[in-house]
Amino acid sequence: MSEVDVFIRPGPSANVVRVGDVLVDSGSGTVAAVARTRAFATGARELVLTHFHADHAGGAGVLGLPVSAHRIEAEMVNARDPRACDGEFLGFGIGPYEVARALEEGDRVRELEVLHTPSQTPGHIVLWHPGERVAITGDLLQERDVAWVPFAGPWADGALDRTVAAIERIARLNPRMTIPGHGPPVTDVPAAVRRTLERYEQFRAAPEKAIQHAVRRALVSHVVTAPVTTAELAAMPWGRAAGVDAIEEALRALEARAAVRREGDHWETDLEHEPRGPLAQGPPTPREWPAAQDRRAAR
Repeated sequence: MSEVDVFIRPGPSANVVRVGDVLVDSGSGTVAAVARTRAFATGARELVLTHFHADHAGGAGVLGLPVSAHRIEAEMVNARDPRACDGEFLGFGIGPYEVARALEEGDRVRELEVLHTPSQTPGHIVLWHPGERVAITGDLLQERDVAWVPFAGPWADGALDRTVAAIERIARLNPRMTIPGHGPPVTDVPAAVRRTLERYEQFRAAPEKAIQHAVRRALVSHVVTAPVTTAELAAMPWGRAAGVDAIEEALRALEARAAVRREGDHWETDLEHEPRGPLAQGPPTPREWPAAQDRRAAR
């Protein structure tokens, strides 16, 4: 039985997990982040993606491993559907890659069983290790927070219901531990499930709380990627959906917590983050968000 090993990453990368010769997720796609992933992945023979967001799939095109993903997302990635590469809505660049194996519910990747858990994206999966009773949960069931719920964009309709259903499905597995894409492994799973479902019920009762939470998460992800202005944030598709007032309110709240700080016109952070730099392969996906984003990537 293969040991489960996790590389806990700071933003903007997601955690990377190793189970024998299978790598789960690839972290962000900057040159420096990919170098760190390669060192952790030495000897791996296959990369499985929990979903196609850039913090989870950014290194997929340059690690030299055949990529597996759920069929829904495999079809979108291989068709170069812009919704599958973050640039259209979230505003993060990701280099091109191909999915070699399309996964379905119940498939196995070595010792890991594929569970289809649509939530932030339509083909999000959880990978279940029945021998170890460990679930690798992507953007689900975190220890210190909850996964953000899309409030706009292509996957917004029904997102909260899908996410709640995914958490309930993880709970039914009765895992001894879950490994999320962000933060430390969860060892008291029932407590984390209870906290998460309570938070999502708060979102259901007051949808503005879900918007505020998602905006804060997006802001931190962008600021740890590169210094950014309020205008640049507000011009991105998700920023236009949220509105400049919501962005400014979230920035003030993050500034009060010392999560971000001003440097001239830009927002910067002292939070731990992956080394910054250019993408390891290819430019950010060219969509109709401003050229200012390309200037950020070049800084």
